[in-house]
Amino acid sequence: MSQNTLATKRKLNLNLGQYVYIIIFAALFLFYYIRSDGLTVSAITNILRHAAIAGILSYGMALIIITGDIDLSVGAIMCAVASFGCVFANYLTDKGVPVGLGILLTVLFCLVGGTLLGFFNGFMVGKAKLPAFIVTLATSLIFRSVAKYSATDDVTTKLLRGESANTYAMNRIETGDGIRELMSEFGKIRLFSDSMKLPILGIVFILIGIVLIYITTSTKYGKRLYAVGSNAKAAHMAGINVEWTRVSVFTIAGLLCGIAAALWLCDKGKIDPATAGVNNEMYAIAAVVLGGISMSGGKGRVIGVIFGALSYTLIDKIIIALEIKSTLINDSIKGLILLVAIMIQILGPQVKNLIASKKAKKA
Repeated sequence: MSQNTLATKRKLNLNLGQYVYIIIFAALFLFYYIRSDGLTVSAITNILRHAAIAGILSYGMALIIITGDIDLSVGAIMCAVASFGCVFANYLTDKGVPVGLGILLTVLFCLVGGTLLGFFNGFMVGKAKLPAFIVTLATSLIFRSVAKYSATDDVTTKLLRGESANTYAMNRIETGDGIRELMSEFGKIRLFSDSMKLPILGIVFILIGIVLIYITTSTKYGKRLYAVGSNAKAAHMAGINVEWTRVSVFTIAGLLCGIAAALWLCDKGKIDPATAGVNNEMYAIAAVVLGGISMSGGKGRVIGVIFGALSYTLIDKIIIALEIKSTLINDSIKGLILLVAIMIQILGPQVKNLIASKKAKKA
């Protein structure tokens, strides 16, 4: 066999290895299509819509994992920010703030709130040098607990909380053109042709992905993230400020949580802090793993997270399509799939190296 043929074969194998997440998504989609006896265009576009919020959280998780850390608080940050976003929106309505300005301020509140909570995580990990796992586990408990506690009658009046005890909702107004109504209209927007109307939530999810793909592949900052994840000591010796790089990725993840919180309010208009975003950390990690990003840090592509989030959404839909009698087993199925994905990610290269070494010995 010629050297050119060998080089072509190795290149093909390498390319296939880099895009396993597309193969996984295609296989899941095909199975779902067959099991559902065909799909309507609306059903296909809804996959994108349902993946959007958890997918945006997954982007932040991906950046953090690329640097070699982890964040167990993304779901709690989104929950807390959306909860107090309802309170803030109701306060603006009560004070007679114009609706357009009220929507802008509510969205800004979500973005700033998420960014600040993410910065706190980052500061504790990057500057205080505390373990990311412990810090984010602790802040996850704190953020969600504060949101739940603040939903009680003793702490927040129904006027500001907006619904029954233990939940939050943006108040409706009699004229039907308040903050909640107009944000809900935005959340229901579908763009492009009549035959392929794409949900606005899904479009935002894809656009954020495109921005992050550019940042991680075409900027010096993106290269720093991979350098820190591959070898933090070597990155420090190369002149990279490892501490503030870590602070920055947690801050960006917080901003993304704020965006997810704003989209949650556009989609639902209310939130239950006891259940909203629960296990979203696990969904985000699953999307990252299915997207081919190494849990050890320094390897993988953000584009894989798009397919990972869509794949995880497909798994949900496949479970529903299979009509499993008890929904209590659903998380077990998802956990098993995640475990298999991690095993493939870790054992795959080891198996390939073993096969290559055996072939080399025979040669």
